[in-house]
Amino acid sequence: MRFLKKLFQIVSGKKYRNCPSGAAVDPVAQRALKAGLINSEQLMAYCDSYTTGLSDDTLAEGLGSHWGISSPQEAAETLESLGRYGHRFFYDIVFRVYSDGASGEGRQEVLEALIASGRYGSPETVRKQINAQGPCEEKDLVFPALEGAMEMLENLRSVFRLLEDKVNGSYLPKDYSAGILAWDLGRLVTVARMSLDCKYIGLSEFNKILANVDAELCSNFSSWPQFAKSYIIGRASWAGQNMTLGGIIGIAEDLMTDEKSPWVLSPL
Repeated sequence: MRFLKKLFQIVSGKKYRNCPSGAAVDPVAQRALKAGLINSEQLMAYCDSYTTGLSDDTLAEGLGSHWGISSPQEAAETLESLGRYGHRFFYDIVFRVYSDGASGEGRQEVLEALIASGRYGSPETVRKQINAQGPCEEKDLVFPALEGAMEMLENLRSVFRLLEDKVNGSYLPKDYSAGILAWDLGRLVTVARMSLDCKYIGLSEFNKILANVDAELCSNFSSWPQFAKSYIIGRASWAGQNMTLGGIIGIAEDLMTDEKSPWVLSPL
C-alpha cells in the first residue's frame, strides 16, 4: 500500500523533488544521481542532491527492513557487494543456463556455474566440501545462493520476451542478453545516498561510489531508454511479474518522456 500511495503521488504531479538547499554541481555526481532516478521517484526522494530528503523513520525502514543495514559495517558490506556483484552476478549465470536450453529445471547447471565462478572459493575445494558429509561453510554459502539463482531463473522464464515500455517497445532477446547492470547501479546510488544520510558512510566514500557508477554508466549505456530497459529487466528478473513491476515501468516511461524529467533535460 505504501508503494501505491507513493505511485499515486508521482502520477498526480508530485515528482522530481529538488533539494531546497541546492543541487549537486559536479557533472560526475549529477550523472550518477540520475542513474538512481527510478528509485528516487519510488521513494519520493530528492532527485538532484546527495541527501535524499527522507525522514529518519523512512531511512531506518528502507535500510533496515529492505537491506539489513543498521551500522556502518553493514552499509560498507552491502555497498561493496552491490558494486562488485549485485544481482547481475546471478543474472548472467541464469541467463546463460536459460539460453543454453538446460534440461529440466536447470538446477545442476546453475549449481555448477556458481561453483565454477570462484566467488565461494576454489572450485575444486567447494565441490569437495559440498559432496562431503556434514555441514561446512561452503554449503552455507553456495546453497542459499543456489536457491536465489533458481528463483531468478524462474522469474526470467516468466518474463522473457514479454517485457515492453512505451518508448522502447517490446524487448528483444538482445536486450535480455545485455544484462541488468542498470538495476544494480540504480540501487547502489540509492543505498549510498541513504547510508550517507544516516552517517554510515562518509562523503569521500560516497563520492568514490558515484565516480564508479558514472564510469560504468558512460561505458555501458548510450541513452537513458537503454538504461531503463536494463533496469526493468533486472527488476522483473528479481521479483517476476507483479503489480509493482507495472508501477516501476510507468515511472521509467515518465522519466523517458516528461519534458520536465531530469533524463529528458540531460540526455545521456
